[in-house]
Amino acid sequence: MSRDKVFLIVEGRDYDRAHYSRICESSKKIKDAGYQVWLVEQIRDEVTGKSAGGKPAVLSFFDHCKRGRSLQLSSPLGDRLLFFCLDRDNEQISGGGRRNPHILYTQNSDVEADIFAHGISEEVMMSSLSLDRWTARKALGYLGDWRLELAVLWREWVELCCLAKALDARCDVGFGRESSINPDKYGIVDPALAAAARARVRRRSKLPPSETSKVEAKVAVKISSAYATGDARRTLKGKWIPNFLAWKLKCHFGENPVAMQGFEVSIGRLVMHSIDYSGKWVAFYHKRIEAML
Repeated sequence: MSRDKVFLIVEGRDYDRAHYSRICESSKKIKDAGYQVWLVEQIRDEVTGKSAGGKPAVLSFFDHCKRGRSLQLSSPLGDRLLFFCLDRDNEQISGGGRRNPHILYTQNSDVEADIFAHGISEEVMMSSLSLDRWTARKALGYLGDWRLELAVLWREWVELCCLAKALDARCDVGFGRESSINPDKYGIVDPALAAAARARVRRRSKLPPSETSKVEAKVAVKISSAYATGDARRTLKGKWIPNFLAWKLKCHFGENPVAMQGFEVSIGRLVMHSIDYSGKWVAFYHKRIEAML
């Protein structure tokens, strides 16, 4: 395992390796200890030679290492620490999260949401849309707190997604989909659509009606708390965010010629490259890793 002391296992291909590498690089203590970031797909079963990806694979590997008491290894070269980096996926609301010092959850819903949490700069707007600085600045002014706007607009959808996850109710309501209760995606919630979606979630619940109602009430309380304490933005699924941003910009620019082809795909990487990984926000991750060194 080389002389590096810290090994991070990540779940996603799109952003995770670069994101966590930059987090480690910005800590002198972690950097001095030496670190490696591995996509879970790179780790193959010793017997079958097969590999798997995503959050279930990371959790499976964590359970394997925990059973084998190999989360922390000692050798003549020094200790070796394994960390398993997981998307939070609003499990603070729906439940199901794991508590272990070797598990690192994202501060926001997932890595992509973490990246967008640190804003869209003028430079990013200029590069992504080929704008002059004055036009980019004007567009930023128009956007305002666009993440909060989406969180408020889709509050009931977020709650329904959390409820579906808490009830293990497999249906068309979930974080893998955009809102089906807001007409044209970003319109005001349609009460009839919302009621029908809630009924579908309840029907698919694995719990008896009385227990389903209790879980529903708990989720509602936790959602209210998240929105009251300023954590509404952290409930947004990462893949929702660039789509809403693109919609907002299209509304702003209207018929004006702007290079928006492929914007939703490219904007995340541009934002990640613009982030200040020495900012105070990184302490959320540094503290958890450094505490084990």
